[in-house]
Amino acid sequence: MISLPLAASPRILLVNLNRYAQPYAVYPLGLAYLSGALRNQGFETKTWDALFPDGTLEECIAAYRPDYVGLSLRNIDNVQCHSPKSFIHDLLDCCRRIRATTTVPLILGGSGFSVFPKELFELTKVDYGIEGEGEDMLTRLLCALKDKTGFDGLTGLVYRNEDGSVRHVPRNPSDVVFTSEPYHEPALLQKYLGHGSLPGVQTQRGCPLKCCYCTYPVIEGKRSRYRTGAEVVAELRRLAELGVKYTFIVDSVFNTRPDHVRDVCQEMIRANLGIEWECFLRPSRLITRDVLEMMRDAGLRHVEFGSDSFSDPVLKRYGKSFSYEEIAGVSQLAHELKMNYSHFLILGGPGETPETLEETIIRAGKLGGAYYFATIGMRVYPGTPLWREIAPESKGEVPGDYLVEPRFYLAPGFTVDSLYKRLDAVRTKCNNWIIGDPPPDFLVTVEKLRKRGVHGPMWEYVELLQRFQSMGA
Repeated sequence: MISLPLAASPRILLVNLNRYAQPYAVYPLGLAYLSGALRNQGFETKTWDALFPDGTLEECIAAYRPDYVGLSLRNIDNVQCHSPKSFIHDLLDCCRRIRATTTVPLILGGSGFSVFPKELFELTKVDYGIEGEGEDMLTRLLCALKDKTGFDGLTGLVYRNEDGSVRHVPRNPSDVVFTSEPYHEPALLQKYLGHGSLPGVQTQRGCPLKCCYCTYPVIEGKRSRYRTGAEVVAELRRLAELGVKYTFIVDSVFNTRPDHVRDVCQEMIRANLGIEWECFLRPSRLITRDVLEMMRDAGLRHVEFGSDSFSDPVLKRYGKSFSYEEIAGVSQLAHELKMNYSHFLILGGPGETPETLEETIIRAGKLGGAYYFATIGMRVYPGTPLWREIAPESKGEVPGDYLVEPRFYLAPGFTVDSLYKRLDAVRTKCNNWIIGDPPPDFLVTVEKLRKRGVHGPMWEYVELLQRFQSMGA
């Protein structure tokens, strides 16, 4: 078992636990931001990635001999009601393996941890946990541990008092300024690029929207904090130098503020880096033809709209701030501009009825050129409006009850089987629908396209694949 004194430049091993690669491998952008912040403060970092490991985790620890191990949990589960898969058991196994190999402090963080911070801290028995953004807090924690100065002012920290009790220091994400510059390990980035990953760029953090199910405001705060267009382009330039040709703007919603969209896109156009990109957009009337044309000129090639429903009563219950009329108008603009665009639909949530479900399905058939990613039911997370609406505590339940076994909300009158059967019937007739993960044949097709140099998410090829399959049936 390894236990070492601190080196002149403390070494931090960052562990990416995520192995879920549907529909493509997700590059660990959060750890890249962490690595950049740590290196900026004089720490040495190395990433061990569970999806593309360079040897076993135990071998990596033995060779690198870290002073600290930071473990990132991206997701709690796959958020699919009809085929749920929890990632908590993988987390526990990883913690066990690390504990069996080294006695250095183990620190847990990531977006998944931030949803259940106390519960996961107690479950995993790690030494420290960091809720929310980790660039500043992890650096400050490591300095406090190295210098033995105590934890005063470390908001978002979860740790044990001397008596063994758990202390969770509340955080205020609105106080955190988003200024991080990521460090990309070239070899790891190339592995992800070789398997079709879309390395991300984040232009803002925090989400002021009020979607009833969403954890973004829980994880990042309710106030948006923006990077300038110049800062975003500087990051894109570094990616371009590393061979990236297509990226994903991973903001919860890119168009939270029109002037931010304009600033970023104008800087992209001026830089002319040759990078294409994809993003999430809110389908509101603020997206005009001029705005879409500007984003297209800046390199936007795929748009994913977080619409969730095409029924106005359901949109209202979901906490959406737009109407179906706005969804249809923006969709028409995207179609006229020949942009690949899709809508995410959450079916069976609060306010859903058989009538509203059919309304959404019928209206989906009227939007030209659209693709649909449909999910069944809503994953229930603590701290969200949905959690407050169903009030689990009034039934004697606690957040930990919703951790290991994923729980979903389904509107009265629906079952998972009945909803899946109805959507599967739609998919049989409409090749532009995807329910849950893409079909396995799509992944084979994508791999062939990657080898031919095709970039991007390529979900538009699902329609062609499913059309060929239906013709052969």
